[in-house]
Amino acid sequence: MDQSSLMETFITEATELLQDLEIDLVSLEDSGEDDELINRIFRAAHTIKGSAGVVGLTALSDFTHSMESVLDLVRDHKLVVTNDLVSVLLRAVDLLKEMIRVASEGGGDIDEREMQFVLTMLRRFLPAASVQESITEKEVPENREESKYAYFEIELALPETILETGTDPLMLLRELQDMGEIVELEVTTQDTPDFHSLDIYKLYLRWHLVIRTRELQSKVENVFVFVQDSSQIAIEDVTRFFKDGVDLRVADMKLGEILTDKGLVSKKDIEEVLSSQQKIGELLVQRGKVSEHDVRSALEKQLKSREIKKASTIRVDTDKLDKLVNLVGEMVIAVARVNQQQCSMLPGNKRSAQGAIESLERISRDLQEQVMRVRMVPVEGLFSRFHRVIRDLANDQHKLIRLELSGTETELDKNVVEQLSDPLKHLIRNAIDHGVELPEERVNAGKAEEATVKLCAYQQEGEIIIEIADDGQGIDHKSVLKKAIEKGFIRNDDTPNEKALYQFLFMPGFSTAKQVTEVSGRGVGLDVVKQNIDELRGTIEVISEVGKGTTFKIRLPLTLAIIDGMNVKVGEEIITIPLLSIVESIRPTKEAVKTVQGEGEVIDARGEYLPLVRLHSVFGIETDKTDPSEALVVIVESGQRRFGVLVDDMLGQQQAVIKSLEKNFHQVDGASGATILGDGTVSLILDIHGLEKMAFSSSQLDFGHRGSEAA
Repeated sequence: MDQSSLMETFITEATELLQDLEIDLVSLEDSGEDDELINRIFRAAHTIKGSAGVVGLTALSDFTHSMESVLDLVRDHKLVVTNDLVSVLLRAVDLLKEMIRVASEGGGDIDEREMQFVLTMLRRFLPAASVQESITEKEVPENREESKYAYFEIELALPETILETGTDPLMLLRELQDMGEIVELEVTTQDTPDFHSLDIYKLYLRWHLVIRTRELQSKVENVFVFVQDSSQIAIEDVTRFFKDGVDLRVADMKLGEILTDKGLVSKKDIEEVLSSQQKIGELLVQRGKVSEHDVRSALEKQLKSREIKKASTIRVDTDKLDKLVNLVGEMVIAVARVNQQQCSMLPGNKRSAQGAIESLERISRDLQEQVMRVRMVPVEGLFSRFHRVIRDLANDQHKLIRLELSGTETELDKNVVEQLSDPLKHLIRNAIDHGVELPEERVNAGKAEEATVKLCAYQQEGEIIIEIADDGQGIDHKSVLKKAIEKGFIRNDDTPNEKALYQFLFMPGFSTAKQVTEVSGRGVGLDVVKQNIDELRGTIEVISEVGKGTTFKIRLPLTLAIIDGMNVKVGEEIITIPLLSIVESIRPTKEAVKTVQGEGEVIDARGEYLPLVRLHSVFGIETDKTDPSEALVVIVESGQRRFGVLVDDMLGQQQAVIKSLEKNFHQVDGASGATILGDGTVSLILDIHGLEKMAFSSSQLDFGHRGSEAA
């Protein structure tokens, strides 16, 4: 593996480790002294330090070492976990993230003042003696008496693939050497294959060594903390066998051990002869418990199981997945074209082809489903990031807040997960700043001092639902209505329903905050959240009750690559409407369509007047069916708004592979992309949210009026 590949691997793994480290530090603050959690935190820092050294990021490695020294005190229960300590460690994590970002971009400047400040804060947690010892310990090793030394025997077998992870085995030996003196060292090479099977990226060596040191055994074990899960490591205190630096055990060595030391036979030869597994097998065979075949079968099964376990997971570049998704999309299009061609076949040929086409469709659907699953990732990683966000905001605003997560195993397309981070972060910040009260205010209102913010995900009818809920003060309807009138969004005498009223929260510049804070109040934010959700072809809904709290409910498609669509005809053009946006279709009477002066057309849909959008007018398409009573109206839903879309006719459902217009042609207002139909023609995919903005940007139509009010 070349240096650039090593660096790329390090950046990927270090980024993941820092995300986990951040989550674990926040959890540590809540749980106090949790040894398992502390060890996991220490292991992450140690891994980053060692790997950074391998790829030549010395400054990053040294900085992490300072952080590791503090964590070591925590692990030894010499330092109590406090809010201040966690705050400094989180600040150190932020700096490490910045250093890794700079490394990923090929270099740049790090804020030296920030680094020195964090280092100073970290050193405050170290006892003076530790700081002095760290400076002088390598300068005076010879001044210590022999009686103060301990001897540790170490057997080390690293995994063959260790070099591919960016770990340098020699660094482990150097760390041991820094602790004292390696007095015995043997390298075993019997696992090395023949020349033709040799892989230069694999490690075939094993080590046996004895170290003379003043450190405790726990310190020696720490050297291997980031490889211990994948390696065979045995460390034993053998001080009692040494006198004046001489190993007294040689006198008691068995013949096989002496022969091995002299190089006359290999350890592998001895191990084969003394194999405990074989002894047990032979004994059971001799006693008639099992047959030789049973023993061989059991050993083969064990070996096969171990090999399978080693290869159970692999890393796949997302670019490769994207290409695979594109190929699946092309296959879906090909199936549609075959279906189209079938329609023009002779009756006899049509029957013989039907079975093959159905089989092809089934394979295509299965392949599509499996490929999409490969791109799916649990939302747990995304949700867990918000522990830090809530902790910092709660501290800044002197509030007590607990984050509850549920449905973290729910899976979503990786691209969607990445684009959800900012909208969710803003909604959580908004909940804490606007919704959650101060502890004393909550007590006065009969609530618990500690507020709860819930973040949950679940799947429902082909969609992923994400809810952000707080048990705060809720939304003041009167304040929202007053602000909407001030902004000119509605008239003084308008009385919009609750769902329509909440939609004003997503208008640019709309804010009911009485004061501006670092978090919110500037009227910038929820409109961007709405825009981000729209880009993901999702919807957002607000549910609130004064004094009880507020819930933001986000609906998202499972994937951004393929959708189920309804093809409709407008003039000579075919347009695809996302099936999830369709409520129903109706053929209206002449009396059902009315014109509201200064506003536009509305249609009476089962007693409810809804705005009417003529697609031929929006896209400039010529059609003979301009009379709604001679055409069809498709009722669609955008968020909490419903409106009618006038089309000539409905042609049927079809899976639509979404192709980018911006990349392949140019952006078309009101269209989220395009798809290729079975006959090879291109169909625009309707963007319901964009169409809503285009049709009603200058309209004051109030969605949801009953018929009697609009007549």
